[in-house]
Amino acid sequence: MPSSYEGVEPISISGVTGGSQQLTLLEAEVSLTGNEWQKHPIVTGPEAPCILGIDYLRKGYFKDPKGYRWAFGIAALEAEEIETLSSLPGLSEDPSVVGLLRVEEQQVPIATTTVHRRQYRTNRDSLVPIHKLIRQLEGQGVISRTRSPFNSPIWPVRKSNGEWRLTVDYRGLNEVTPPMSAAVPDMLELQYELESKAAKWYATIDIANAFFSIPLAAECRPQFAFTWRGVQYTWNRLPQGWKHSPTICHGLIQTALEKGEAPEHLQYIDDIIVWGNSAEEVSEKGKKIIQILLQAGFAIKRSKVKGPAQEIQFLGIRWHDGRRQIPVDIINKIAAMSPPTNKKETQAFLGVVGFWRMHIPNYSLIVSPLYHVTRKKNDFKWGPEQRQAFEQIKQEIVHAVALGPVRAGPDVKNVLYTAAGENGPTWSLWQKAPGETRGRPLGFWSRGYRGSEARYTPTEKEILAAYEGV
Repeated sequence: MPSSYEGVEPISISGVTGGSQQLTLLEAEVSLTGNEWQKHPIVTGPEAPCILGIDYLRKGYFKDPKGYRWAFGIAALEAEEIETLSSLPGLSEDPSVVGLLRVEEQQVPIATTTVHRRQYRTNRDSLVPIHKLIRQLEGQGVISRTRSPFNSPIWPVRKSNGEWRLTVDYRGLNEVTPPMSAAVPDMLELQYELESKAAKWYATIDIANAFFSIPLAAECRPQFAFTWRGVQYTWNRLPQGWKHSPTICHGLIQTALEKGEAPEHLQYIDDIIVWGNSAEEVSEKGKKIIQILLQAGFAIKRSKVKGPAQEIQFLGIRWHDGRRQIPVDIINKIAAMSPPTNKKETQAFLGVVGFWRMHIPNYSLIVSPLYHVTRKKNDFKWGPEQRQAFEQIKQEIVHAVALGPVRAGPDVKNVLYTAAGENGPTWSLWQKAPGETRGRPLGFWSRGYRGSEARYTPTEKEILAAYEGV
């Protein structure tokens, strides 16, 4: 069947060309022998002209023109049962479970000035869920009624599952709160470190309501006051939205894991991942960490423990064999996005795709027309350049390659490719092992020319690209 045939129903398939691909599905007349034509779904695309499913191939056997008989099937696999960490005792089925860390009540920085801001109008859809949540948190001892000169407005946030999170707009309080040393690791550095593990198996653990598990000293609580339906409340536990909460939470979890002599892991605030070369190894590591956290007083929901698995999601990224990939649901979400109609929508779109920029060669150059319409001095005008850039970056996301893993060894070479394009320099880092033609990419970078750089000679532009790459 010619590759120019296109279906109308989009479908995302992983593994066809080495990454996730957005292809199309159509119904076609199919025959492997020229006889007995049958209607069956076919997947088509420019890089995968025709994919026939195993469900069709297994229907029977076929004879070729020479009389040879062909049969298709799936080889039998011997699989041993893997015990998932979510089956461990002590994990909670309660979606609203809150732990209580067995530590002294925490002394946290106190604002240098009283901040009192009135409640502003909130999303009407959030009113009933937030009212129920406040009653629930009060019953759990996480919040309590108070009288305080401080006050900050509630700022409900809808979670991805449709439920609401009670957060408070502490921007005013944050401005007058003394600084403290940040201890949360850089997310990109964690990604690089996990890439270097090139593991075969993974497991992740997400602590339930970790902030709400950390008790606050009584003298630190009044500054966190908020008002709901004429009643003032404050937090007895660490609140969400306050600028030092992530640092304090990360540090206390890290201390608990170190005290319990936890096996090798990576931690980003309340998200933890372990890895290994076998399911058994990962299972033992995960069990140990879960035991440490439960004994420390944290709660863990059964639904928030994943693995052991050969592919897992951590920090919003899909991991497999040490390679990081864009999750299929993210690809489908981006591919289905409609063109923006104003600056705010354009900025939101760029925020979504920009997270994956390291997977996209020439990213900055492709989206340059989109950034142009978001500038304050420019009016929003969605023209042909913006339409082309919008569709192109969506296709680049659909066809994005996996990055990594970072490999070590005397035979592995790091290769830096640079180029000076018409609109800016681009560079990419690859690793090449014996037997590989080009190697595996670790990341792609690009930017536009700045100021006088656009007037550089071709040689100067090439030097600039090499400098940026190094």
